[in-house]
Amino acid sequence: MKHETKFAHWIRTGGHSEFLLRLNGNAGLETKFTVVPDRLLATILDDALGTAVQRLNRFLPEHTSINMASVDTGDIEAEFAETVASRIGKIGVPVNADDPAISSAIRRYAEQLNARFQQAGLGVTEYIWRSSDDARVRSSHRDYDDRRFSWDEPPGGKHPGEDYNCRCFAEPVVAGVIFPEGATCDIINANMLEGLFPDAPEAQLAAIARELDLQIVTGKLGSPERLAHFFGQVLKEVGDGLKLEENLNYLASELGPTFSYFRRHPGEAQLYGRTADHLADRQAIANRGYANRNGNGDIASGDGWRYRGRGIFQLTGRANYHAFTHGHAGLFGEEVDFEANPDLLAQPKYAVRSALFFWVDNGLFAIADRGVNDSAANAITGVINRDTPEADYEARRDSAKALFRSDVFSNICRFSVARPRFEDQ
Repeated sequence: MKHETKFAHWIRTGGHSEFLLRLNGNAGLETKFTVVPDRLLATILDDALGTAVQRLNRFLPEHTSINMASVDTGDIEAEFAETVASRIGKIGVPVNADDPAISSAIRRYAEQLNARFQQAGLGVTEYIWRSSDDARVRSSHRDYDDRRFSWDEPPGGKHPGEDYNCRCFAEPVVAGVIFPEGATCDIINANMLEGLFPDAPEAQLAAIARELDLQIVTGKLGSPERLAHFFGQVLKEVGDGLKLEENLNYLASELGPTFSYFRRHPGEAQLYGRTADHLADRQAIANRGYANRNGNGDIASGDGWRYRGRGIFQLTGRANYHAFTHGHAGLFGEEVDFEANPDLLAQPKYAVRSALFFWVDNGLFAIADRGVNDSAANAITGVINRDTPEADYEARRDSAKALFRSDVFSNICRFSVARPRFEDQ
């Protein structure tokens, strides 16, 4: 490769910015690498951590996870980083989990983490030797398969994963083990949310819980205070049924206090609002109530209905859908045009992400860190729904306080169980 030496030097001396590599003999191909070694190392380190934590979680009680923050893995991380950095230095190009040396290292260090979590974290003293049960498992390891061993007495002097390219792992023996305090933490799950949203569909709760778990670090929700404030707002935005799309089924008498347009046009409130004689015209209400607001066009544009409230924070208005399109790409690394496809926000995945984007973009997590008190709750409500009546401010304050007192979120993992990362500790 023409630029291999230059590229290797570039990585070893920092690797910031971009490196343009032209491949001779094919003028139509041009490959750009944006490689920051620290981030590359972190990504590969996290592959090992993810393998270890997700495997171990399978053997823990339902809805619990190993508490990564309770275990010091710094020495393992440092040794693994040195291995990966050495590989990068040797080949002079970016590496990934498919690189044979890296994939072997990931397996080895995943088992080192597994062993550390079992012993130092959970207080587990024994394990069952498990292998991948294929022809590539060496005969000596096959003899150990499905047998029980003590962490203090490794068979043949080595535990699973310590031999080079070992295709084995240690299944913890947790029956009867009393885990030390703080060794495990709770996972956001459908059962937990069911108590908050008793009228919501079970499948929807499960999808929302999983997305919240997956994005708990990105969405800056990793504390009981943040979660209490966040869900205190969600409860008032979407109600017990966790409705992901604005209802707009207003009584005629409710339209004036809710929308300035209908205060100015009380006759239209009677025409489009729900009365004893007719149902509410939800589309007409949205197009009038939200016209010329938050980036929407006039009544005839239909923007009010098209960009009505959706998601668990009820994101509303064309300008906010536009902002979320760009913010979503930056925060979650996925390009989706929500302005062109507004109905996506009524799906659990994007309903959660739209709220997390708003939460992070407006720094609401920092306000939540002030504590679960009236001042913080009022400040958060003022950003989410500034013009809501005072009674609603009070309800949101009360919801946040009740959630915090209930301890429902007191032991939530401060990292994503679905995708654990070293930096989450």
